[in-house]
Amino acid sequence: MPRLASVPDLDQELDRLYGVAPEQFVRERDALAARLRQAHQAEAAASVAKLRKPPAVAWAANRLAREAPEELGALVAAAERLRAAQERALGGAGAAKDVAEAAADERERVRALVGAARSRLDPPVPAGALDRLGQTLRAAAAGDAETRELLRRGRLTGEVQAAGFEAFDGVKVMPRRGRAKRDDGGAAARARLKELRAEARELAATAREAERAAAAAEREAAILRTQADSSHDAARRAADAVATAESELHKRT
Repeated sequence: MPRLASVPDLDQELDRLYGVAPEQFVRERDALAARLRQAHQAEAAASVAKLRKPPAVAWAANRLAREAPEELGALVAAAERLRAAQERALGGAGAAKDVAEAAADERERVRALVGAARSRLDPPVPAGALDRLGQTLRAAAAGDAETRELLRRGRLTGEVQAAGFEAFDGVKVMPRRGRAKRDDGGAAARARLKELRAEARELAATAREAERAAAAAEREAAILRTQADSSHDAARRAADAVATAESELHKRT
């Protein structure tokens, strides 16, 4: 009798699949689907065969889960602290300053991960995709439990879009203590919500502008480095030509 094919550990195999280089994904996916069919796991094989290769941004985020797990965990924790600060502020127990500080910490964690992607990943992330990588990291870290788990495990299948400032929605707004009238407390909480949303918009816009400026500066620096290298090469060739001409002149004299 022919030997039965071993049943792959699908969870482990998927972790491995999303860690391979982009150009290897389709081949490895198809091989895994074939092994599943051989093991009579037709349903799992069909699901695996439909998996699409993650785009560059998702691939980079997945690689960071493997190359920089501590930094990624720090981002998820920072996003959770930001959410908690927002909830406290909306409940009247926190201040806009706390939200701003938590937001600044979260942005710093995102910048650290984008820097890690720039310096550690091979192939490198295209310069034009670094901004989108930062947005995906931020949105996934602040997303629902399933999205955060996909981020931690490095299994994102595409870019993640932020829910916008609806992160405040669904938070139970409590009236401030000491208010004589319930309606007064509700009005105060709504005013506080409006204030926090406006501040969050301003902070996010500032962060996006800073990230764009940093990316532009890096591109300009790369261009200048290329120009400097070309100039150095031209200067060396000119110096060699001068040395050759001087040598020829000495021979003639």
